[in-house]
Amino acid sequence: MKKGLFAILIFIAAFVLFLSTYDLRSEQKQQYESYDLTPDEYAMLKDGDLILRHGYGLVSDAIANSMNEENHVSHVAVLVKSDTASHGFRIVHCVSQSLSPWDGVQEQSFPRFLHDSQKNSIMVVRFKGANDSTRHRISEKALEYLDKRVTFDHAFDISDSSQFYCSELPWMIFKNEFHVDIFKDKMNEQKDHMKFSNFWNPEYFEVIINHNTRR
Repeated sequence: MKKGLFAILIFIAAFVLFLSTYDLRSEQKQQYESYDLTPDEYAMLKDGDLILRHGYGLVSDAIANSMNEENHVSHVAVLVKSDTASHGFRIVHCVSQSLSPWDGVQEQSFPRFLHDSQKNSIMVVRFKGANDSTRHRISEKALEYLDKRVTFDHAFDISDSSQFYCSELPWMIFKNEFHVDIFKDKMNEQKDHMKFSNFWNPEYFEVIINHNTRR
């Protein structure tokens, strides 16, 4: 009995040490890496575009590695045009409290979002179901969910619209505002709603910027 308990304690201690070491290495890597878009790339952005990235830390790496997709990303957010924000845009996204002081839909500055992005992981995509006269509805709906402080969906339950996980936020926007379900194909078959490849599906999105091609 004592040997079994001792083995469990050793395992827990080793696991905690692994997590601490992993996060420390990620923080050091993040501290010394500089990442930004070019002026030409900033000029390409439009209100309501989606921006994807691969974040730092064990959780982000686990998401990106488990997906094993063509583009190595772990998070998606909405660009909201703002004349007073850095680079002319605010970032609205949904984040778990394990990664942020606030749990759920929240706002972040563009420079901070890039600082939290691993180098050469940024993608920007544009929803084909909107045009320049209707694209504002994407950002307006994102701000509406921000005002409501929708909490994070830790169960990743797509049938529960009272909470969102990160990719559920834009999915709900397109579904409610444009009556388009990006998690279904042309045959109306449900696709894997956890896959980020839904956001570069050419049926629904145009890829504007993709730094993953540099990797």
